[in-house]
Amino acid sequence: FLFVIFFQSYVCFAQIPYNQRYISSVFEEIIVSTDVIYGNAQALNFPFLNENNTSPQDLLIDIYTPVGDELAMRPVIVCAHSGAFISGSKQADDMVAFCDSLAHRGYVAVSIDYRLGMNVLSSESSTRAVYRGIQDGRAAIRFLKENAATYKIDTTNIYMLGSSAGAYIGQHNYYMDTEAERPPETYTTPDLGCLDCAGNSYVHSGKANGLVSLWGALMDTTLIISSDTLPIFLAHGTADATVPFGYGSAFGNTNFPATYGSSLVAEQLERFENSPETYFVFGAGHEFYGTSNGNWSGAPNNYWDTIFNKVEDFYYKIHMPTAGFNIVQMENVAMFYDTSSMATNWYWDFGDGQYSTEQNPIHEYLQPGEFSVIQFASNVLNSWDTVSGHASSFVGVVEHNDIGLSIYPNPSSQTIKIINNKDKKLIIKLLNTAGVVLKQLSLYNYQNKSVDVSGYPEGLYYISIDDGFAKEIKKLIIF
Repeated sequence: FLFVIFFQSYVCFAQIPYNQRYISSVFEEIIVSTDVIYGNAQALNFPFLNENNTSPQDLLIDIYTPVGDELAMRPVIVCAHSGAFISGSKQADDMVAFCDSLAHRGYVAVSIDYRLGMNVLSSESSTRAVYRGIQDGRAAIRFLKENAATYKIDTTNIYMLGSSAGAYIGQHNYYMDTEAERPPETYTTPDLGCLDCAGNSYVHSGKANGLVSLWGALMDTTLIISSDTLPIFLAHGTADATVPFGYGSAFGNTNFPATYGSSLVAEQLERFENSPETYFVFGAGHEFYGTSNGNWSGAPNNYWDTIFNKVEDFYYKIHMPTAGFNIVQMENVAMFYDTSSMATNWYWDFGDGQYSTEQNPIHEYLQPGEFSVIQFASNVLNSWDTVSGHASSFVGVVEHNDIGLSIYPNPSSQTIKIINNKDKKLIIKLLNTAGVVLKQLSLYNYQNKSVDVSGYPEGLYYISIDDGFAKEIKKLIIF
């Protein structure tokens, strides 16, 4: 009876824990913390004609979090609204929709206000307006890093999403990341300061780890260099008259400096073999999912669902692990070598009703046949990936429960002694976790040998024993 209870408990525990977090709405409720102050900076006063006419302004964010989430760290997405740097707010319909939907999926989502205002007849003023927005986006990220414990944020997975003006902020957050790249207009009186010198004094980098740019542009594609390999998703309409898809000034206003739209940004990235994800719609205009300055006059159009699904998939691929494994087989025994990346937990379905949670399990098949093996790899963010493979068993039940080999000490850092306890010849192989044979030796009747393992890296190894009739695998730890 106790055995049955234990076996059932083991099987239930070991079932692969599929979940839909990040790719479906899994939290029924979210909570929004509104008007959280993330900084304070000098903002241009109306009518925005004099760059010296400024006053301090609190910088505000709304933070969306799932209710009842027990995960200790979550990825966060910082959303920046449209409005040409003269209008708009964190309450824009599209930014609220993104934040609400992403929080229901398990993200921390943030919508930011940033400083607005510029002289639309001045190229210098428009450049400075964009730069203030870039500083504020970075200040928001620094604030989130500083308060990561409060909001349960994974500081290595902070992403940006920007629409139009917000996408200018996002692209320059990515590619204008050194003081040498600052526009000369930002040094004139009053000097706007360094990239991470405005808003707050938290000592963190304000650079994001992933970016969705919706109909945005970049000051110059020479800002993109070969080391710029962070993931980016670009969406743009080819007939955009507000932010050109190619090269040109916003709104066709030559008082604004010409910028490089999404097509040219993508071309520059591809020159460095860092192809972005793109969604370019032929003939579509600005904000082609139906908003004007971030607000819908009615319901979203069909492009909204398409873009949201692409955004959802893009973000998940940044923080998900990649499953993978190799198999080394000897008759009915299979050794599974994990080759996954970014994983911290592993679950295996061997295809015969048995399971394991080891990273590199060894499994004995008790019946002959072909078996479909599934590896489920997950990480601390509860993201996951699976991959499948095939194992073959060529024999039935092995009669030899003990081939008769002793190994000690185990673990070891210097020398191990291998002892043949029976009247038969044994072939011994030492293998690493990739299945490579590092050493092979023979032990005859009741013979023993010492093997120096001090030259091998620390970690897990396997010892394969073959007596000519059956095979057995033992684990060896070298430290």
